[in-house]
Amino acid sequence: MQPAPTPLAAPFSSTAPRASRGRDLWPLLLIALGAWVLRALAFFHSGPLGYPMDYDEGVYFSAASLLLRGDLPYRDFIFVHPPGSLLLWAPGAALTLGFDAATAYGVTRHAAAAVGALCAFLAGRVAWRAWGPLAGCVAALAYAAYPEAALVERGAFLEPLLNVLCLGFANLWLASATPSRGRGIGAGVLLGLAVSVKLPGGAWLVAALLARPWKESRRDALLCMVAALATFAVVVGPLAALAPSEFLRDVISFQALRPPDGESDRWLRLHDLFHERRLGEVVLALIGLGAAGARALRTDAEGRPTSRFFACAFVLGVALFLASRTYWNQYNAHLAASEAVLAGLGAAVLHAFSQRWGRTASRAVAGLALAGACLPGAWHVVESALWQAPDVVALARYLRAEVPPNACLFAFDPGWGLAAGRLPTGATPVVDSYATMLQDAMSTGDRFEDTAEALSAPEAQQALRVMLDACRFVVLGPRGDWQLTPESRPWFKQRFVRRFPTGDTGGVDLWEHRPPER
Repeated sequence: MQPAPTPLAAPFSSTAPRASRGRDLWPLLLIALGAWVLRALAFFHSGPLGYPMDYDEGVYFSAASLLLRGDLPYRDFIFVHPPGSLLLWAPGAALTLGFDAATAYGVTRHAAAAVGALCAFLAGRVAWRAWGPLAGCVAALAYAAYPEAALVERGAFLEPLLNVLCLGFANLWLASATPSRGRGIGAGVLLGLAVSVKLPGGAWLVAALLARPWKESRRDALLCMVAALATFAVVVGPLAALAPSEFLRDVISFQALRPPDGESDRWLRLHDLFHERRLGEVVLALIGLGAAGARALRTDAEGRPTSRFFACAFVLGVALFLASRTYWNQYNAHLAASEAVLAGLGAAVLHAFSQRWGRTASRAVAGLALAGACLPGAWHVVESALWQAPDVVALARYLRAEVPPNACLFAFDPGWGLAAGRLPTGATPVVDSYATMLQDAMSTGDRFEDTAEALSAPEAQQALRVMLDACRFVVLGPRGDWQLTPESRPWFKQRFVRRFPTGDTGGVDLWEHRPPER
């Protein structure tokens, strides 16, 4: 008769028999469906284009659409990330070839919500396999109710793609202690795609190498790295080879030398990384992180590779965001992938300890863990789903009715043009006016204290004036007001007249080039 497992060891033993695991995953499927509803809820009131569009998602979808039309990133327009996201969002962007761009983007927003639901399932799946059903359900709930993840999984951002690829990689890499060539190659392909979307995806390779002793996983690791490098080369190589110097300038130099932007205070960043809007999940994740650290020294702990893997991924992610020159809280969405799984581990640890107090106590702890995983995060997700952008909807209606389809239209935020079915146009289309202006400012070799100073540089403003002067219509809006200096605003108003909306109302506005004086 074997001794009963200690409470701390219990969470690392799956309670589901191997033969029944596939049939018992229906709770994860239900949670994934709920995750999709939480994300798509934003589109139920006034459609997918009635929900506010972030600057970044307009850039990524426009760039993917232009790529399918023969305009190549780096060579024909500035794009400051590897091109993996453009290829992975290409199915949605391909709809612009036969349908209105606004319709195509609406479909893509629904697809992004589905990617978020898949992420919730994958987070729950890896935790379920390592530590049992409670851990799996808590991890899936934690991801489903992660406010920052839900926000970006309502559009064509980088983070939904990065998370689904990294979680898919983790599920394959940690699937079994028995080596498998097929799993190693598959994991490498997913990792290579993740890095081709955003370079920080490479941190998950470091986590994978630290998850198991090198002597035990050397062959698997080498096979995975070769597959990842080959995938990265296939995805990135052709476009980089067509404009190698521009690729290095946009993807490497720009990210390394760009002036700081967003929140610069590290303490405020740290507070945002562990914000009280996801208090329950943060507490569970920190318990899981502590358990992973304690278990790292135990050579006989089942589930140790999984706990070490996600602990490393989480710590590396936090360190990267604290060290980065630029930080916005939407970046936290990538932490959801590792943090949610650690929350599952934390719930399993608490449940194991509670078993010494009897069945009633253990059930109460399990219920509290399930509730804590999604509260108060779920409330913030629902609250954000109520946001609307009526000014953009009104502008889109006006553009369709009053602006000729073949007229040149420059939008400081490409999402404003997308809402009216417009993509960036011109021989050298400006997809990302923000990055374009920063590149012009940085081309002199000067260093800037922050982004506002760089945008005010004469080189950036002069290039912007050339772009504006080349188009008949300009959508200015708050972003345009920010990117124009006090010296450039009078220049702009001398050459353009406001057409929409009438009066002095704020919001997103359309301006038309004044006809030349005779």
